[in-house]
Amino acid sequence: MCPVGVRTSHSTHALETGLAKLWLILVGVNQYQDEQIPCLHYSALDCQGLGEALNAATQGFPQKDVKIYNDFAHQQPLLENVRTSLKEVADATKSIDTVLFYFSGHGMLEPSNQQVVLCLKDTQKDNLIETGLKLQELLQLLESCAAQQQLVWLDACHSGSMTLLGARGETLIDSQLNPTQELVEVLRQRAAKRKGFYALLSCDQGQQSWEFPQLKHGVFTYYLIRGLRGEAADSQGIIEADGLYRYVYHQTLAYIDKANQQLRVINQLKKGRGENQIHPEYPSQTPKRIVEGIGEVILGLKPEKTVSTRHPRQALVIEGLPKSKSALALSKILNTSGGFEVNYWTISEKTPSSDVHKAIQKCLLSESFSESPTSNNSIEETATVFLYLRGQIQETEQGEAVLVLSNNVVLNRSWLRKQLRRCRSQQIIILDCPIGTHIYTSLRDWVEELQLGLDSEQCLIAAAAPPSEGERFASSLIDTLNVAIQASGLTAAAWITQLQVELSRTDIELYFWLFGSQGVIEVLPGKTLFTSDRSEQKTEDLDDLSSTLGIDYTQLRDLLKAGRWLEADEETTTLILKIAGREEKRYLDLESVENFPCIDLWTIDTLWVKYSHGRFGFSVQKRIWERIRETSASDPVLALIIGNSNVAASQTCIDFGNRTGWRLKDSWIDYSNFIVEEDAPNGQLPYFGFFEQVWRLKVLGVWEWHSAIATASWWRLCVALFSRIETCQIK
Repeated sequence: MCPVGVRTSHSTHALETGLAKLWLILVGVNQYQDEQIPCLHYSALDCQGLGEALNAATQGFPQKDVKIYNDFAHQQPLLENVRTSLKEVADATKSIDTVLFYFSGHGMLEPSNQQVVLCLKDTQKDNLIETGLKLQELLQLLESCAAQQQLVWLDACHSGSMTLLGARGETLIDSQLNPTQELVEVLRQRAAKRKGFYALLSCDQGQQSWEFPQLKHGVFTYYLIRGLRGEAADSQGIIEADGLYRYVYHQTLAYIDKANQQLRVINQLKKGRGENQIHPEYPSQTPKRIVEGIGEVILGLKPEKTVSTRHPRQALVIEGLPKSKSALALSKILNTSGGFEVNYWTISEKTPSSDVHKAIQKCLLSESFSESPTSNNSIEETATVFLYLRGQIQETEQGEAVLVLSNNVVLNRSWLRKQLRRCRSQQIIILDCPIGTHIYTSLRDWVEELQLGLDSEQCLIAAAAPPSEGERFASSLIDTLNVAIQASGLTAAAWITQLQVELSRTDIELYFWLFGSQGVIEVLPGKTLFTSDRSEQKTEDLDDLSSTLGIDYTQLRDLLKAGRWLEADEETTTLILKIAGREEKRYLDLESVENFPCIDLWTIDTLWVKYSHGRFGFSVQKRIWERIRETSASDPVLALIIGNSNVAASQTCIDFGNRTGWRLKDSWIDYSNFIVEEDAPNGQLPYFGFFEQVWRLKVLGVWEWHSAIATASWWRLCVALFSRIETCQIK
């Protein structure tokens, strides 16, 4: 049953002004001294991560006291340490204060009297009452506490780790390790007696609390941490207990459901291979709230987001066939709804094969070179790579089936498999091969060979479409993603299921592979019901990084996005010379300008215009030229010597340099002295460093005639560039 919110009364005044104090006691136990009590993997990390999240959320509260006890902390989770802290807090609190006690570890039932005991590091199973923290003792200490608002969060019904190979430890050998029913009853009795009491349990009666390797936390505490990091904040940025509970409730249920979706597809594959060992689905875990008539309990304020250079979701979309709208539409969905950093490539006959191979390697190995998290227990988004390849499967003379993206760009299975094996991220690989039926077997072989085995996090989807339905698979990808955008995200497993239904009435052969032993593979991450961040964020249009020659524009884009203008300008010069094949010559000539690829010129200009907010770019400079292009010669003497056209060109060039900030006090500025200010004139960049400089000094107020001719010649290259922009219809 979906939880309903309790009465609220927004007010953080007492906490923000320091009138009230927040007392936090956090306990997490991994390793037990008694070998009879099973050890856990993530309880200490749960405690540590929750402490960091609470500290971040309560930065605006000047009065707080935080006591943390776990295996990694200076203060160990021993009974005497925890008991002493509880007594100290009980003696020091005021009625206006708030106390929160959190425990992650085993809870056990004392066999003789059925008392619930929280197991600390030094708890002995054969002497629970004397060596463990009895739940009744905890509640009595809180009863003697003056603080009117008291919260108890218990993640104490652990069953051990869960992997995505089926539930492990589903049947408990020791019934003492599941005290949920008794926990609920005792806490209900306490809540009925005290209005300011709020208990939150990791699971309901008859259930268990699970740990997931992918999350590196128990699933309950994982979403507590994410909620406190801001995802459970309301529209005013306030994080309160009831809103946090509703967030954790929905997210925990959704994660278990996604895990089951993935398991069903894995089982489908196993059945198709004739395997009899089918993994059972995972049991439910429903967080439980126990509260009576409490008003709003403020836990913190939404922390400011930290800027990270880490982009854990990377996508590369490569269109090897004639450019289609579907591939670009796929890129935009992955960027705006999937949270991917996307590179979109269209391959032509001039695209160097080495550049394509490097781009694939860069995408797949991005996590290997990414910035590591500053904390081992910080909540980091799972690293995921998405690779879409659209091309033709063809057989070589030696009988090898290869993926042809163009006549000179060919991928073979062994090379791609090697790159996939080196990849440390979750993988979503799509092979779109819209050609005849004779390649069905070859495509099946590709899917078989690219599988990485049972220790991987991998989704492979491949389709072979007959010529009559060449665009159908790509459009089905888009259609299913668009439907999922309106829902709560899309897992790789759910996507496969939807594609099976979508393509069942076509002649398209669909092949797939899915395995994830550590966690759920998500194509579109689920949306949070309790935060408006994602809906309020302005999703920028995807940067189309198209190139006739397969040029990688990601470095230029990233520099422009960061406002590093001069570095971006130098990168622009490097790219332009590479595109024109003039790297050794170091400068463009008239022929290379007149034949410069329109697509690449458009890509470079679009990036400059977008990230400078319309201040910089070739098209901006072209508009300046259009306003002064009719300049006539004003020096009749010089015109007689070198001709009217040369004088007019040199004077127009000087006027252009003055307007763009390339000249200062009748002199051209040396590029090494270039400074880009916030109020820089429009068109200052890109600088035409790809044209050979010809400037001469002004002598006695009169330009030397050969300088004027050279300037006119240089300006004609600029005009040729502006004309090329016009020809390419770049606005």
